[in-house]
Parts: sequence; C-alpha cells; structure tokens
Amino acid sequence: MLETVIFSLIKGLPFSIKKKLMDDHKCAKKAIENLRIKLTGDNSKTGLKITKQINSKAIIVKAEKIIEDCRKSEIKIIPYWHDFYPKDLVHCIDAPLIIYMKGERNPNKQNLISIVGTRNCTDYGLKEVKRILNYLKPYPIGIVSGLAYGIDIYAHRISNEFDMANYAVLGSGINKIYPKNHLEDSRKIKENGMIISEHIPNDEPRAYHFPRRNRIIAGMSKCTIVIESKKTGGAMITARLANDYNRDVFAVPGNNYQGYSIGSNLLIQRHQATILNHPKQILETLNLEKIEDKPTLKPKKNNLSKDENLVLEIISKNTEMSINEIQTQSSMKTSFLNFVLTNLEIKQYIEPKIGNFYKIKF
Repeated sequence: MLETVIFSLIKGLPFSIKKKLMDDHKCAKKAIENLRIKLTGDNSKTGLKITKQINSKAIIVKAEKIIEDCRKSEIKIIPYWHDFYPKDLVHCIDAPLIIYMKGERNPNKQNLISIVGTRNCTDYGLKEVKRILNYLKPYPIGIVSGLAYGIDIYAHRISNEFDMANYAVLGSGINKIYPKNHLEDSRKIKENGMIISEHIPNDEPRAYHFPRRNRIIAGMSKCTIVIESKKTGGAMITARLANDYNRDVFAVPGNNYQGYSIGSNLLIQRHQATILNHPKQILETLNLEKIEDKPTLKPKKNNLSKDENLVLEIISKNTEMSINEIQTQSSMKTSFLNFVLTNLEIKQYIEPKIGNFYKIKF
C-alpha cells in the first residue's frame, strides 16, 4: 500500500498514464521503477519535476504519515482496482488513482445518482428534493452529493431519513469536514453510506478543491439531477462534467422569475439536460425495478461456528459480496476464509457466483 500512496502523490502525471503503468506492471513499486527508467535522460521541466518526486525521501515520509493517519481515523485507502472504488468513476480520464473513504456501504451495490443545486435554495427546491427521493426510495439507488449548504445537504438529510444509501464527496480531507456545521450529518452519512475524498485525511478545504471534486460527483453517478442553480456555480460545473462523461443529466424546471432557476432552465433550453417532470423518468433511464422484500436470514447458531456466523452476517448485509470484501471486513487470512466459505457452502447457507462473489442462499 505504501508504494500505491506514493504513486498517487506524484504530481504531473495524469490518471490515464498512472493507470496504464499500474495495469502493465500490476504493482505500484514496479510502475514507479519503470517510470524512473523511462524518465532517464529526460531533461524537460515536467520530466525533471517527476524524477525529483520519485527520488525524494519526503514523499515516502508523507505517504507513511497518510497511512498512519488513515489507520488512526479508520479511513480506507481505496485504489482504482478496489471493490469499493466507484465502478463508473474508473472510466473517467481524470479520475484519482486512489480515494479515501469512511463508512461501510459499498457504492457499487447501488445505482448512483447525484443530486446537486444551489446553496441558496427555495422551498420549491427543497420540496422537489423530497418528492424525488420519496419516489425513488423503494429502488436500489444511492444518492451522491457534496455536503454543501442548500440542496446538497438537504439531499443527504432526506436520504438518511428514508434510509437510502448516500455518499458525500468532500473538497477537503475526511478529518476536516467542511462546512463544520455538517459534521453531525457526515457521521450519519458514514453509517448509511460513505464519506469520500481524493484529498489526504488532514487536508484543509480550499476554494479550488470544490470545482474539482465535482468531477468525482459526476463521474461516480449514472445520472445527475440539477435542482435550482444560478447561471454559474458548482451545480452547473457538475452538469457540464456529467455531459462530458456521457452521463444522463436531468434538470428540474423552475420559475423564470427566480434567479436560482436560471441555470436549470438554461440547461434544458440548451439541450444539456432533460427536463425532469417526474422521478419515474430516472427509473426508465436506469431501467430499475423495486427492491423485493427478502426473507430475513436466521442462521441456526448451534450449527455454525463463531467464524462461520461472522462471515454469514457480513454476506447477509449485501445482495452479493466478493471474497475480497469479505476478507476486508472479517480480517481473516485467505486460506482460513476459504475454509469457512466452503463450510458455509456445504451447509447450504451461501452459494458462489461468477467472479469470486458469494450470496446468501434462501
């Protein structure tokens, strides 16, 4: 993990090049060494800058501190190949090599949609957020937003109220929640989803962080909904990025006499967003059906060992779960975990699925 964090800290290399190096060499250490060789004799400003970083002891010290800070704060370090890395984000050319997460609800278990809008929202905007989420709550959908004032935080709060998975993408490190007034909200989101950031844990919020974090909001979402926006602002940036990533964009139409409806209406006028008249349009676009009520699993405790019950409980919280995820949450060694999974399969509590996944067998 140390070399992966070091590689993520190297500035001047776009994600596409880092990803290719990682894909070619299968580990960060070899990728860095290959990069060092490729840059030998490269006296360009960029080449020298990258070489200096590779040879720096300071970058190693910084990576070690990041790993320690994450350990102390129970923050997950998620590289782009990890099961928790949003699967739609990895296809974006400017995605981060690693992201930091706090929480337990895998974003890849839901169909993610982002809801964004103005800080200075109206009652109409808030009612639209609640109307949309109330309609979508029976479906396998997770909400993504930015924890900001206005539409963003209201979308998170209503998602928590409806027990919907939701994911807050920060413009700061996870240990520096901004705005501070939303610290308690972030704790609830962590329990019902995840707090996500590309910034190291103790990074302070910076003005230029927020427009860039919008690419993560747009990139990890299958579609973006804009609810009230001025002609310029974060929501309009997110909508533009979503269009750039070839994702669906919806905009709730607003009052032409309200300044905070100009942006939403403009997106519709310019054919940069589909007018959202009813939330069922989202379901039709994503081709989703309601989550069926599943019987509650009641394992026969006397038939299972302590370790078998632990693994069974972990798998039962999800529709399907990869062996890597199970290992992460159970902290079991690979050989022992395989033994436990085999026993559960023999006892017909679980069944294997393609790709080293397991699901509960009812």
